[in-house]
Amino acid sequence: MKKLLGFGVLAFMTAGLSAQDIEVNPWDLFFEGEWGAYVKIDSAYSMGENLVAMGALVEQNAPVPGYATMFGGQVKSHADVDGNLLIGAAVAEVSGSVGGKANVGGAVVYLSGTFTDSLEAGGGVVFVSGHIKGPVSLAGAEIFIQDGAIIEDTLRYDAGKLHIADGALLKSGSRRVIIEAETEIEKPVKEKPQRTFGSWLLKTIIGFFFLAGAGIFLALVFRTHLTGVTSRIIKKPGLSALTGFIALAAALLLPIILGLLAATIAGIGAALFISGLYFVGFVFSVAYAGTTMGRWLLSLGRKKKKEPHIMLSVLLGTFIAAILCGLPYVGWVFYLASFIFGFGGFLVHLWLARKLEKVKSGK
Repeated sequence: MKKLLGFGVLAFMTAGLSAQDIEVNPWDLFFEGEWGAYVKIDSAYSMGENLVAMGALVEQNAPVPGYATMFGGQVKSHADVDGNLLIGAAVAEVSGSVGGKANVGGAVVYLSGTFTDSLEAGGGVVFVSGHIKGPVSLAGAEIFIQDGAIIEDTLRYDAGKLHIADGALLKSGSRRVIIEAETEIEKPVKEKPQRTFGSWLLKTIIGFFFLAGAGIFLALVFRTHLTGVTSRIIKKPGLSALTGFIALAAALLLPIILGLLAATIAGIGAALFISGLYFVGFVFSVAYAGTTMGRWLLSLGRKKKKEPHIMLSVLLGTFIAAILCGLPYVGWVFYLASFIFGFGGFLVHLWLARKLEKVKSGK
């Protein structure tokens, strides 16, 4: 029952956070969505108007009448999508026809389908062999326009290297641009809204619900794990900080690393594992750090060595973390520190627990 309640809390806080920042109805994720280790969408699947799917491997083999949103380690879109298409994955493949706008991101991206409307794609390595009829923007370390590719509009790209095969047809040529900078210039100039206490309070409350929800989920479903991670941060703060800083620095090269690993069949498993580690880090690191702070503060006034209740530690710590991370101008410093300590403590705990298991097994 506790684990079921924990998953319910995680779903609720994720929906609340999504409703603040994106234009997709968060309830669609729960009533029309599919998730799991392997999600296969074929003729046997009861398709609604739209599709939302998440998993380690997502394969879409049936047409989607509306929009399609898919996230995972590897996402394959082999059938038509009449509406907009959004894909985020370590390895992304699109070979069907897309009637609406297409946004595809991943370490390795394969685009062999037909894109009627605009296409924006980015990754470590991008391969294009399909037919792109509308505006197209590509970004990546390397972009390969392969034989048979047809691009009717001007190819706008930002890449370290662009390779265009002799058999590719670029009807309007290509133009190198700094896509991020150009996007900023093209946006209409708007006056920055004045900071008010009400807006800050609202964002802080939403941030607290998200952090507290993540912490309560861990406390209900993975209580031993949460206690272990926070204990590592308390006992080894220096090692946790160093590990978290190295992981943060390595994140800058993460798309390239995942791209190289995913390029081989043997490396796909490692790419999925690393992606999973960083996913946990970005979602739960501040909750780890906040709970650690709560445990430490509640332990200060205790003469006996009795540990404070983990739920009180979660609520107190995440409340303080939400306030600190929500401070104007300097909040990002506290968030960065929380990520470094929280993610570092998580990695240190995994490593030491693995060593302990080896010792117990006699290996």
